[in-house]
Amino acid sequence: MSGDENQDDVSDEALAEQEKAMRSLLSAASIPRPASAPDLLPAVQRKIRRRSKGKFFADGWSTSQMRVSYALIAVVMLIVIGAAYVALGPTGISR
Repeated sequence: MSGDENQDDVSDEALAEQEKAMRSLLSAASIPRPASAPDLLPAVQRKIRRRSKGKFFADGWSTSQMRVSYALIAVVMLIVIGAAYVALGPTGISR
């Protein structure tokens, strides 16, 4: 029995050494990521527009940065819907 326990100890030690070697290998092979990726979209759209002679992205609004947020548009639409409901709602006249 003592030989079997000794074999388990050796295999555990060997596994620990292999794990340590694998961790050092993986940490050495890891590639650091850049802090931020460059914004390639405008350059790609410009190149497509130039090569397609204006067939794609020629309208301008699809390539421009949106200055009004969607939340502001949603609030304005709720106000318009509320005003329309008040103006066109039930008049209280019954037949």
